[in-house]
Amino acid sequence: MSNNSSNEVWLVIDSLTFGGIETHVLELAKGLRQFQVPVTVLFLCSYPQRQLLEEKLEANRIPTKHLDSDGNHYLSTLLHLVRTHKPALLHAHGYKASITTKLIRLLTGVRQISTYHAGETPSGKVWLYDFIDRFTSFVSNHSIAVSDKIARKLVSRTVCFNNFIDTRETQRSKGKQIAFVGRLSHEKGPDRFIKLAKANRQLKFDFYGSGVLEDELKQLASDNVHFHGHQNNMNAIWPSVGVLVICSRFEGLPMTALESMARGIPVFSLNVGNMPSLINHQTNGYLVNDMDELGLALTTFLSQDEKHTAQLKQQAVETVEQSYSQSAVIPQILELYFSNAC
Repeated sequence: MSNNSSNEVWLVIDSLTFGGIETHVLELAKGLRQFQVPVTVLFLCSYPQRQLLEEKLEANRIPTKHLDSDGNHYLSTLLHLVRTHKPALLHAHGYKASITTKLIRLLTGVRQISTYHAGETPSGKVWLYDFIDRFTSFVSNHSIAVSDKIARKLVSRTVCFNNFIDTRETQRSKGKQIAFVGRLSHEKGPDRFIKLAKANRQLKFDFYGSGVLEDELKQLASDNVHFHGHQNNMNAIWPSVGVLVICSRFEGLPMTALESMARGIPVFSLNVGNMPSLINHQTNGYLVNDMDELGLALTTFLSQDEKHTAQLKQQAVETVEQSYSQSAVIPQILELYFSNAC
C-alpha cells in the first residue's frame, strides 16, 4: 500500500476455502499486475486455518493484508486505511465484502465496484445478506456480474465481463479421466454425475472436490466412481483429465470450464448460466439440455479416434485464448476501473 496512489486497486474478499470466487480473485490480481497496476488483496477476517488464496497470492508476490489482524473490526480498519492511503478503488467479491465496501464508499466517497458471482439463491441468514447486497447495488460506482442471469437479479445497471484465466503457461492435457471438478453441493449437481456413472459402468468417473454432500454421494456411488477430495493444486491434476462434465443446476461461467478448455480438454455441459456464450455445440465442446443427451454425447465422443477429436480440442483452446484470457479481458476491466464515468 502506498500513500495517495492514483491507480492502486484493492481487491476485498472474505475467504475461507478455495473455490470459484477465490480463483477469480487470484487471476484478477495476477492480471492487474501483468498490466502494471498496483494491487493488494484485503481479507476481511482471519481464520484458524490459513487461507489457501493467501498462499497462492504470496507465491505470485501479490501483497495481502488481514483487516482484523490488529484486533479491531475489519470495517474500522478498512475505513482508516482508505482515508490514509486513498486507493483508486475498492473491488469487492462476495456479499460480505460487497456490503462492507459499499459502507466505506458512503463514508469516504472512494470509488467502489462489486462483482456478483453467485447464480443460486441462498437460504437462511445468508439469504438476507445476499438480498441486502443485491438491493444496494446502486450504491456502487459499477456492478459486475459473471452471467446475464446474475445481472438480471440486480436493481442497478450491471456490466457483464467474461471470466478469464492466465493462459501463458497452460499445457495440453493427454489425460483420459472423466472428471467432475468443484464443490459437492446441490447447485453443482454432483448427484447427476453419480447417475451418469451408474448409466455407464464400463467407464470410470472421477470427483475432484469436497462439500456437504460428500458422505451422501459416497453412499450412492457405484464402484466406477472415485473420490479424490479437495485439491489445493489443480495444475497437477489437469494432465490426467480427458473430459470435464458440468452438470450444475445453477451456474455463472465456471472457471473450471476455462481451465479445462485452455488445456484442450473438452467440456460436456448442461445448458446453464452463461455456458451457451462459451460453448458452441460440437465445435469447441458439447452443450446439451439434459443428462440423457449428455450421456449420449459423451459416449459418442469417446468412441471417436484422436483424428476426429483434435479439431474440437483446438477450437476449445482458441476460444479461451481469444475471449477468456487475461490479455483479452483485463483491458476491459481497466477501462471500467479508470474511466471518468466511474
